[in-house]
This record gives sequence, C-alpha cells and structure tokens, in this order.
Amino acid sequence: MIRRGARAAGVGLVAATVLALTACGAPGAQSDAEAEDITPVAPSSPIALTLLDGAGNVTVNRPIYDGFAAAHPELVSSIDYQSAPAPDVAGKIRAQQLAGEMNIAVVIGGTDVLGAAQTEDLMLRLLPDFAASLPDLSQVQDQGSADMQALADGIGIVNRYNPAGPLLAHAPDMADVPATPEELLAWAREHPGGFTYAQPPNSGPGRTFMMSLPYMLGDSDPSDPENGWDKTWAYLRELGQHIESYPPSSTIMNQQFGSGQLQLIPTILSMDINSRREGTWAPDTQVSLFDDQHWVTDAHYMMVPKGVSPEQLYVALELFEWTLQPDQQALTYATGSLITANKNVTPADASPEGRALLQEWGRPDFYPQALATGQTHTPLTPENQVKAFEIWQREVGSHVGG
Repeated sequence: MIRRGARAAGVGLVAATVLALTACGAPGAQSDAEAEDITPVAPSSPIALTLLDGAGNVTVNRPIYDGFAAAHPELVSSIDYQSAPAPDVAGKIRAQQLAGEMNIAVVIGGTDVLGAAQTEDLMLRLLPDFAASLPDLSQVQDQGSADMQALADGIGIVNRYNPAGPLLAHAPDMADVPATPEELLAWAREHPGGFTYAQPPNSGPGRTFMMSLPYMLGDSDPSDPENGWDKTWAYLRELGQHIESYPPSSTIMNQQFGSGQLQLIPTILSMDINSRREGTWAPDTQVSLFDDQHWVTDAHYMMVPKGVSPEQLYVALELFEWTLQPDQQALTYATGSLITANKNVTPADASPEGRALLQEWGRPDFYPQALATGQTHTPLTPENQVKAFEIWQREVGSHVGG
C-alpha cells in the first residue's frame, strides 16, 4: 500500500441543460428515425470536416487528427476545430439539427457531454449499426476502457481513457498529508480556506473526488447518489463549512493552487502530469493516495450527431478507425497519457518525445505501483451524474462556508 506523502505531483458537466426543443415544424429538420436511416458513402471529392470539442481533447489529440487529414487528402480538405464548454455542446448540436443544417460531423466529449447527448437523443448509434466500419473493440479495449465503453450505450467510442483519481496534490514540504476523508475534514477545519475542489459539474477532479467518497465512507449504494449517498452528502456539507469558494473550473483551481492561494486540492492523473509540465504548478509538487484508494475512471468519447450527410458519416468513421490504431494511440504518451485507449500499446511504443515526457513528468517511480493500489470503479452513469450534480448544487455548492 502506498500511503501519504508518496512522491509525485498532482487529467465539465453543469448538469447539462436539457433544451425544451423539438424538431416538429422546424424548417428542414429531420425526425429521429430519418436521421438514423443513413448509410456511409465515400465522398466523391474531399470535404471540410468540422469537429466540436467539449472536453479539451484537441489540445492533446490534434496531432492524430491532423495526421489523418494529411494521410487522406482524398477524404478531407481541412478540419475545422471548434470548442465549447461541455454544458453548451448539446445546444449547439440541437440548434443545427433544428435548422436542418448539420455542419458538425464529429463531437468529442467526456461523460458529461455523453450524458447530455443521451438525454436529448442527439447522436447516431454507432454500435452495432456501424461496427463494420470500426475496429473490433474487443481486440482494442482492456477491461477498464470496455467498462467505460459500456456507459456510452453505442453512441460514442472511447478514444482516451485512464484511471483518473482522486489524488491529493500538495507542496513537497507539507506535513501530515490527509490520508482518509476524516483526516481531510480535520485538516480543512484547522486550515480554513486552504482546501477546496472545483465544482463537480465542470471539473474532472471535482467529480472524481465526489464519486470516490461513497466508497471510502461506506455509503449504502455508491451507484445511486439520490438514495444511497447519505454519508457522502453529510460529509460534503460539513467539509463545505471550511471551504471559502468552489472554483468554477479545474483551470482556475489549478491556478489558485499553483500561486499558493490553496495548500491542498484533489487532482487526477493527467492533470498532475500536465500541470507540472506546463508550469502551472511547481515541478516538485507532490501527490498522495488515500489509504483506502478508490480510483474512478474517465474517458473521452467520439460521437456523430444525427443529421450528418452520408459523406460526413463515412469520413467520421474513417477518422475514428484511424484514431484507435496503435501508432496513433502511441502519440498520446507525448501529451501526458500513461494509459492509451488501445490495450496493445505500451510506453515502449512511445516516440522519443513521449518517452522523455514519461521519464521526466510521468513519475515512473510512483504511478505503476499507485495504479495497482486500491480498487477501480467506473463513474456514475450519465443519468446519475446529472442527478448527483443537481444534488451537489442544491445541498453543497449553494452553501459555501456553511
């Protein structure tokens, strides 16, 4: 067991607003049945592909997508990269669907975007409908990524995966780093304003921390935030009495921690690596595990909106197949990834740049053992994440400082 002080440095869904819109009467809009009755067709000339990123995915995976365009000039004339906060993605997609002009061919998002897409029925069902155009995922995914794939209910394909966290990030000289939720509460009581976490609807570390607590606190049903999290909600309310504010995003929380405004924060694996590598945190920042470590996994998903043309669908599926190839997944080691979405790829396959990054920032003396410690769980289902975010906002987030 790795305990407190283990060396290393510390990878948005406002409950997605479900728009009260329907396609009835909208000019040119397709019904759901019509939108799904589609067969991919290779374009007769290259098309401009629009990709909407609601997860910050392009900042790390753009070399993969640019490489696809370069390798397939017969399919792609250019890629238009667009980004939006996770809660805004559904609205952008629905607006184009209502107008009958679907320019966005690819959507990439985390479980938050996935949840909104499921709630509003915005995406094509890729599996099993278009399985023949995609890799055999049973030969690509390990058990952890396969479990995350199952959450997608066929509308998304996992293209980035890791056991996210939570970890506790702190300065290297910090004494008595908390190792249990109870110790964390006591520390926060003694250091008011020194600890916080970003709002779970908009933060991977925030929701990972929240979703790990039912396991550590022994709640009756960690999968049911509405009826099985009595201990967790009571704990978070009490912890909130010693928190000055909940940053609206992980970015702001990381900046506050890096500048010394905060002494202790929860984080996740890739954010730990990239925050030190990019200089947001001091390079000698440490992270620690909890004594009873419960990892909550995370993933990004590739999706295709209903309403795309057969040509857009064809190119999107080709891009998805390309993205999961071993040589492309190996590129992610140069972006702070320790685990890829293809189980057949190992750090030995990384580029020289990727291997150098892993050696300098990937804590090779820490993470291999840490990731083998404790238990690993998939996050809440998208539907239950929405419920958890609503309860958090009502019971916790709206009562800062008690």
